[in-house]
Amino acid sequence: MGRLRKAPVNLLNYILNNTIALAIIVAVVGVVYVVLRAVDRAFRTHFKKALIDRIHDVSRDDLSTIRRAQIRFLFKRVYRLKKIRIRLAGGSYWMSIPCVIEGVDRKTKQPKKYLGKIINDRSAIKHRYMTIMRRLGVMAEGTRLDFMDHADAEDMVDFERDRMRLLKRKGISVPEVYGVHRLNHDDYILVMEFIEGLPLSKVEISEAIADQVFAMLKVMHDTGVFHGDVKLDNFLYRDGRIYVVDSLKINPAEPQRAHEFDLVCAVLALAQHLPVDVVMKYALKHHPEEELAGAAELLGVALNKVDLEVPPETVEEIRRSLNSVIVAARA
Repeated sequence: MGRLRKAPVNLLNYILNNTIALAIIVAVVGVVYVVLRAVDRAFRTHFKKALIDRIHDVSRDDLSTIRRAQIRFLFKRVYRLKKIRIRLAGGSYWMSIPCVIEGVDRKTKQPKKYLGKIINDRSAIKHRYMTIMRRLGVMAEGTRLDFMDHADAEDMVDFERDRMRLLKRKGISVPEVYGVHRLNHDDYILVMEFIEGLPLSKVEISEAIADQVFAMLKVMHDTGVFHGDVKLDNFLYRDGRIYVVDSLKINPAEPQRAHEFDLVCAVLALAQHLPVDVVMKYALKHHPEEELAGAAELLGVALNKVDLEVPPETVEEIRRSLNSVIVAARA
């Protein structure tokens, strides 16, 4: 019976990993995406966002009864919890299944709360398709930026664990990482500190927050690390402090290019909530003109991010501001 239940999933994984199927799916989705983006630009509609939201909805995994039982067993055995409660974390999710695990410590009798991210081979496959679409966007813009995918679920969860620990060592505010555990043949769970905060997408963005975002990116860049997926949902805000909670894999052989991509993505993300001149003021406060000039070359790539919705007039204002920076950098 177990094999029969897994058969549809195994068949789906086989199809999605097939080279020919991958090429066909990417071609179809790519054409539809380009057409809808053109329609949105011409008629101020939101068909592209509706398509992406639908893809996210139909491809999401769930926190099944079996997974709940496996998580409960893990936290009883390894984290010594009792009276365990498990729920999905708030916000959107696609690449992983984020869940909150609460319970009482058997030794101290104190309440404990953890964040768990379940990652499996479906996560790795979806990441691979997203990476291919990003690479096509880079090619379409005629520039260079090497997004990388993951070999499998284990590689993906190990990368997230190692990247969070690296950021922590460099002085960046991130949740504490407690470990990676294998739940079953396919599922891994990354266990982290639970931060009682809100994603920046749910917070009123102030100039102080913009200042902190660019200052954080400056520290990351100066210490040789980058984020790769700067967007408001990937930062948590608590008591005036910003925490990094997610990142992407970009070829480490080109750190400067990755830094420039981080920078232009931050400009676009913050410009959805603050005037462009205010955003640029804080970008230039922490980053040299030369770096912003390089970031300008990646504006088109950043605009291809499926989770970014910036009004055309705002994009044009950003483009003009970045062009002014290029002129100043060359002077």
